[in-house]
Amino acid sequence: MSKILIAVCDADTAYGKRLGEWITLGKGGQIRGYSFSAPGQFLEFQKTETPDVVLLGAGFWEDARITGQAAQAMAEYAAHTTERQEAQAMAGNITQLTEVPGDARGSSGETLWLCLYGGDGKEKIPESVQILPVVQKYQPASGILRELFSYCQEYRDGEQEPARAGREVIGIYAPGQDIWQTPFALTLAQTLGRKERVLYVSFKECAGFSSWLQESYQRDLLDVMYLCLTGEGKNVEDCIRSAAYVLEGVDYIPPSEDSLCLGQVSGQDYTRFVRLLAEKGGYGVIVLDFGMMVPGFLELLGMCSKMYVLGGHAGLGGHALAHFKQMMGRQKDQKLEGKLCYLTLPRMAVECQGEQMQQWVWGELGDYVRELLGVQIGTD
Repeated sequence: MSKILIAVCDADTAYGKRLGEWITLGKGGQIRGYSFSAPGQFLEFQKTETPDVVLLGAGFWEDARITGQAAQAMAEYAAHTTERQEAQAMAGNITQLTEVPGDARGSSGETLWLCLYGGDGKEKIPESVQILPVVQKYQPASGILRELFSYCQEYRDGEQEPARAGREVIGIYAPGQDIWQTPFALTLAQTLGRKERVLYVSFKECAGFSSWLQESYQRDLLDVMYLCLTGEGKNVEDCIRSAAYVLEGVDYIPPSEDSLCLGQVSGQDYTRFVRLLAEKGGYGVIVLDFGMMVPGFLELLGMCSKMYVLGGHAGLGGHALAHFKQMMGRQKDQKLEGKLCYLTLPRMAVECQGEQMQQWVWGELGDYVRELLGVQIGTD
């Protein structure tokens, strides 16, 4: 995954510095933020670097050298869009980009210019900047990035990055609906995240993340699936970033709010989606937290390097696990069975708190996961 350069241009020095630092530190070096409080600083920067995204705030709107660049970029984007639509119409297929000549594919790789606006009515956006998409200035930095990459989906209409081999997919499933499945999956993801970029994806019907983490999600799993599978979001990494949140250093896509729809997605779409995440998402490991056996479950199992199956305690949970083993035996597929790793988690006290994640990671569950993975604190 190539690094993305984001320039924060705003006369408020303290604001720009904080946002630029958060972008760099919060994204593990994959995205670099630079802050500029005067137009001359930014113009000097452009002599050696070409930013992928420019957030243009107050103090820069009146500089014709900068607004001229933004206006030219937007005009070229509009022209490319028109050329692409005309080429598609001539090809007789509006929905398929594969028929469009390469020189009509648009502005992939050019700078995306966005207007960073406080929205308090005190700042009036000049006409020269009103052509730019607007990002609200005073909101959490993570929200600014999600808005930014949402615009990137519309702006970047070039080819996907080539598929990259070696990306690992790990599944977690509990036939008896073990209450510790999600804590185990998140702790596993956080532990793996110490060496790899990890994306956590929940296919559970009622994950409860919104109330647990007190978040109001604008996009969730089904939105990201739609964008990736329909090609509306041409770049899979941008599709993920436009929705992803961070929990203890692990990126996660908010689980589906409309759980009934999970059973209506086809098996083919599930497998296509996971393949896109693994090959083009920019992550080293994808952790899939299964609820029900979604359509295409066996195909998804085949894509996993390992599937951790939780169960084994006495009672109905043990019977559910035995039933699952019988079902897998009937498949008569040794390769699939070889991916299954049956675990009996240690018994732990159940608590539901917003800060519980740290207790899982550094408590008994975290110790269990680190021993499972062969990770030694301080030496890995």
